[in-house]
Amino acid sequence: MRCVAVVDLKAGQVVHAIRGERRHYAPVQSRLCAAAAPRAVVQALRERLGVGVFYVADLDAIQQSGSARDIIADLVATHADCEWWIDAGFGTPDALEAYLSAPNVRAVIGSESLHAAADFAALRAALPDPDDMILSLDHRAGALLGPTALWQMPARWPSRVIAMNLDRVGAGAGPDFELIARLRERAHAVVAAGGVRDAGDLARLEDAGASEVLLATALHDGRIGASDLARYRDR
Repeated sequence: MRCVAVVDLKAGQVVHAIRGERRHYAPVQSRLCAAAAPRAVVQALRERLGVGVFYVADLDAIQQSGSARDIIADLVATHADCEWWIDAGFGTPDALEAYLSAPNVRAVIGSESLHAAADFAALRAALPDPDDMILSLDHRAGALLGPTALWQMPARWPSRVIAMNLDRVGAGAGPDFELIARLRERAHAVVAAGGVRDAGDLARLEDAGASEVLLATALHDGRIGASDLARYRDR
């Protein structure tokens, strides 16, 4: 199981995500660094925790209120030896174009950004390797956000699917093991997202069969440290 650090970008800063209530997100306060500037946060995650895989959510793009494209391009180029998962509210193929040329980038297609299952099909067809995308099945209050038809077409899913429970993001409520189990029955690989509190949760997620886990709050408040991450990186 790999551990992936989440970087939520809003108005040029890294913010602390809580329960998907984006209007309330404030700049992250981290034990790892004093600033919320993207460069500083990413550098601290690399140097102090040894992170090599990042998930970046461009919240401005997701909410259709701007874009952090230039910031992301800078991070991707500066840390070319890292793997970058980019969620920028991709709803149409043209939105992907800015990210297709970077070999260390994988596009995350969030179900909440799709109006219809046909949008997912169009995005899938636009990628050089459709299986290289990551599908995030976004949930709130137990319901899928986006086209419900997506749930009925697992044969069209890429190999990696994110079990995203927005209610648990930054809430300290623990992972949604029920959602992960449901997706494990349908997907080749399931990424756990939302609610991870500590190393105990990491161990339980590995036992539950998660291929990766998205982490943010527990990294910045120190509940998960470098030694915890190393246990999984070195396996």
